Amino acid sequence: MLSRFAIIVAAASFFAPAPALTNHALAADTGATTRGTTGETDRAKSDAWTCHVDPANQLYPSMIIAMATAKAGDAREELSELPMIEQIKIEIKTIEQTLGDPEGWLYVMVKAPKADTPIKVTIECPDVMEPSTFKGVLSTEGATYGVAPKIRWKYKDLARVRQPLPVNVVFKVKLGDAETEEDVQVCTLHTINDCPYLHLSPPDEKGEMIAHNISFLFAAYVNEDHPWVDQILKQAIDSRTVENFIGYQGGSVDEVLKQVYAVWNVLQQRGITYSDISRVSTREGRVPSQHVRFLDESFDMKQANCVDGSVLLASVLRKIGIDTFLMLTPKHCYIGFFTDANREHMVGLETTMMGQARKEEFERTKKLRALLGDETTFDQASFASFDGALDTGTKNLEADIQKAIAGEFQYLQVLIKDAREQGIRPIPYVRPEQKELLPGMPAELTPEQRAEIERKAEEARQEELRRQLQDLHIPKDKVRKTPAKKE
Repeated sequence: MLSRFAIIVAAASFFAPAPALTNHALAADTGATTRGTTGETDRAKSDAWTCHVDPANQLYPSMIIAMATAKAGDAREELSELPMIEQIKIEIKTIEQTLGDPEGWLYVMVKAPKADTPIKVTIECPDVMEPSTFKGVLSTEGATYGVAPKIRWKYKDLARVRQPLPVNVVFKVKLGDAETEEDVQVCTLHTINDCPYLHLSPPDEKGEMIAHNISFLFAAYVNEDHPWVDQILKQAIDSRTVENFIGYQGGSVDEVLKQVYAVWNVLQQRGITYSDISRVSTREGRVPSQHVRFLDESFDMKQANCVDGSVLLASVLRKIGIDTFLMLTPKHCYIGFFTDANREHMVGLETTMMGQARKEEFERTKKLRALLGDETTFDQASFASFDGALDTGTKNLEADIQKAIAGEFQYLQVLIKDAREQGIRPIPYVRPEQKELLPGMPAELTPEQRAEIERKAEEARQEELRRQLQDLHIPKDKVRKTPAKKE
């Protein structure tokens, strides 16, 4: 229950604390509902209970999957670690007032009509869950309880959601001997790519808000188990940048940086470029989210925004044993990693500089660059971009870490290793379903068809190069000659 059992993340420090998952109980959100009963008469639902879907009537498959095995911390201990923020307060309901799943996001708030009242709550939404029921007793007359059945999510179906759509969440409540009453909450089911990073509750009568930085959920998009990771590592070894990946076993900073560069170089070879596309098709003001591509999607599109590139790199580095983290700032994200196993030193890497050297582009303009006297090789350009990204990222990291230590709310260092230990799991790779074919389109290209397509593409590239050379009209005396080698 994100607004009732809040997720709190302590401010990051040089050694950022693990993402803290707590069961703080907060004032519940309310939303429009369709009311009725399961009895034969059509009457309004009683005021004895209300139904809620957190956060803000939104269902985020990414959050549900990532936190399926998350560990809950002690509410009061974690609260003491949270920096005080102006105009933000947190109310705590005792765990005794909670029945069912203390970490649930779908629940009812009900006032006990009398002592020891039996209650049965069932929640249904066929699109994403099996019917889920809780049976219990409201022991204290007049007390208000939060009742949350343990939801039987359909995790595989959630992982396949690629387009947001409205869904009906049906709540059925039976109090004592009364008829079963029903309420329907119309919610937005988000795509698996939508990652919420902040939750703001409505202002109370004093104008105070409850704010939760939940951007640690970006760690769920770091998937060291993705089947494409091994392909990247194989290509890095084949390129002879490194002979093997040994993590911190080399015992030096240079060995660590060399391995990170080997991965960076492969991404340059694959043509991954920075793209500032981060909008989502649905926008909930109190729960802002960002579209995050999975590793295979970034490769297919050959582009990545700041978060895409960071989780892509972090996925591969995690696989080879490099201790990585995401540095989150307002409207930006980049990757960092420790250069030693003891976390004594760390550096940042500005992933928006990815794609400054693309091998395909180098090959396409090879003759043109030779004509202009540009002798830079792809490997030289790739290393220069890595060196620049390392320099820029580390300088930014020094400043951003100090802001996080000072308690600035939207600066957060998400340690992937610690997130895993707290139960934040990677969102699993789900093979995309077969796309519907257009009339006359072959189901799969044969090797001959692929070769023909590549041949025509190469002819088109060569023709474009010839056209560019003709348009240049560079005088011969302006063409730089290759310097003679010194004896």
